Amino acid sequence: MEFNFENNEWLYNPNLYGRSGCVLQADGIGFEPEEFLRQTTFNPKLILFHGKLGFPEEFKLKMAEVEPSGLEFFETTFLLLEVSRAETKTSQISEATSFFESYRDEVKRLQSFTQVENVTLRFINTEDESSQGNLPDEFVELAVSSGVTTIIL
Repeated sequence: MEFNFENNEWLYNPNLYGRSGCVLQADGIGFEPEEFLRQTTFNPKLILFHGKLGFPEEFKLKMAEVEPSGLEFFETTFLLLEVSRAETKTSQISEATSFFESYRDEVKRLQSFTQVENVTLRFINTEDESSQGNLPDEFVELAVSSGVTTIIL
């Protein structure tokens, strides 16, 4: 399998998550999502994934050819939560608003949890790029005040 290291679009592929919707992702080198989940108030049905997502073996082999000496891979550990299953961005924003109103303190706790480097809100939909537009300021304020560090449309 060939990899184009300058094109990282595969990281943002909606098929990676399987459907449209909105997800909250926390990640960090050394982050232990299982430890966080032991004391969480998040509904267990919201948890899509937790654990380490490693690099594909083909990637490691290709990089070893390029940088054969002492190459160290930093594989990040993830917690992925479902925020919305809606297909349109408008509905996703509405459901995400409800999510933050319900779980504001828990998202803040996640953001400040040991080794968490990023808390990313990711919108995944099938709308045209041109129809995506900006997020309402009130929503961005709510997300950021809840502990979100990055929003990806």
